[in-house]
Amino acid sequence: MQAESIKDNISSLNYNSISPIVIVRKSRKSLYLAALVAAAGGFVVGFDSGSISGVLAMELFAQRFLNVDSTYRQGLLVAMMLFTATLGGLMSGYTCDWYSRKYTIMLGTVLFAFGALLEVIGLNFGMLIAGRLFIGFGEGFLTNAIPLYHSEIAPPDIRGRLISFYSSMASVGTIVGYFINFGTSYIANDWCWRTTFLIQVVICIFLMFTYFLPFSPRWLIDKQRKEEALDVLAHLHGSTRDDPIVLAEFNTIVTEMEFEQSFGKRTYSELFRGTNLKRTLLALFAGNGAAFTGTDAISYYAPQIFKQAGLSDTSLAIATTGSSNILSLLCNLVTLWSIDKIGRRSFFMSGAIIMGLSMFIVGGLFQSMYTVDLDGNVGLGTPGARNAAIAFIFIFSAAYSYSWGPVAYVYPAEILNMRTRAKGLALAYGLNWAVGIFMTFVMPIFMDNTVYGGYYFFGGCCTLLAIGTWFIPETKGYSLEEIDKIFNPK
Repeated sequence: MQAESIKDNISSLNYNSISPIVIVRKSRKSLYLAALVAAAGGFVVGFDSGSISGVLAMELFAQRFLNVDSTYRQGLLVAMMLFTATLGGLMSGYTCDWYSRKYTIMLGTVLFAFGALLEVIGLNFGMLIAGRLFIGFGEGFLTNAIPLYHSEIAPPDIRGRLISFYSSMASVGTIVGYFINFGTSYIANDWCWRTTFLIQVVICIFLMFTYFLPFSPRWLIDKQRKEEALDVLAHLHGSTRDDPIVLAEFNTIVTEMEFEQSFGKRTYSELFRGTNLKRTLLALFAGNGAAFTGTDAISYYAPQIFKQAGLSDTSLAIATTGSSNILSLLCNLVTLWSIDKIGRRSFFMSGAIIMGLSMFIVGGLFQSMYTVDLDGNVGLGTPGARNAAIAFIFIFSAAYSYSWGPVAYVYPAEILNMRTRAKGLALAYGLNWAVGIFMTFVMPIFMDNTVYGGYYFFGGCCTLLAIGTWFIPETKGYSLEEIDKIFNPK
């Protein structure tokens, strides 16, 4: 009865009685600017992914930190970051609801900067691990809060594009990270790897400009700051408080929010009750499916993979990996332009198929044609096989970057309702990091023992993802409140 009463009385809000006078609607410049500033957090996350893989391949770094139990320590450096990223992702559900999406982005930036500073100091392996732990927390907060923020400031017709800004900026950061490593790899002292971490600290300082971002209007309404929410909506629309479009969106959000608040305190358990269960399972499928493609492992260990495929020079292997990421960025930009025209399911399906085929082919090449020299180094026996393996790693990266890379951030942020969105995304993205722990920790073991087994495993995972995509509903073109009605029509 309380929920019905709220719905009946929402129309009596004073904002409905405001008569539009003269509407001067400007461009969406403010909206795009806010989205880009927030998405800059994706740059620093991508920069870390790109730079750490090159750092791990540097001889001076390996001599200092990986001189004992190299394979174990290498996996530990990556896995510890992913472990705290998992914790940070899960914790972000509470911080996003309590302290806002904007301040959670700032919190992630501060933690990231502190971790990078510890890496710059890098006195011993323990300090390096501590730095990776703090960076993991930062990445966990950023990875959840930024797509969540984007989903709540974006209108339906460009929501997919704005949420994809995060993955696009991450791709740019990855490229920059790789090529900075390419340059610093020629430095003949410890600054070959310290420079990379120092640049991360500087980037995080600039990211503190997120303080000037507007709050999410949906979060403001949830906190009963309705006047401020109306001002933010008008600002994002490039219009005024009297604009009928602004008022209509405002009243729709208020109606939905008041109804959801009638159910009392929010908990993680409600993600698995009623109509929320299906949404949660779909969010977990999309968010964690991206990790099961194997992209984390391929990305982190790309220089080593290219060296196995025949690129013996470390700097050349790093440069080749950077080139792969340039192609990935171009594919990501295609998705940025077309996702709100084509839809989500098509990207999921085609990407999974192409990635699966690429992994099976690379696995087959290593299984049938790999060689081991007198020093125990693995390679491919013929130039044709080496070139083919490198080409299909490029194709894999490109397919991920136009499909599961960006769309796995878009889809979960759309299908969850306002009441469960922060915690649902925290669960989906937090577990994504957890899956990444497994993938990146076992990849060096695959590379040292089976050579080709990891590629077959990832190919099988991509096959299952392609099958699962048949069963997910399309969300293109719907507002968040309309998507809520798809799952809860009553």
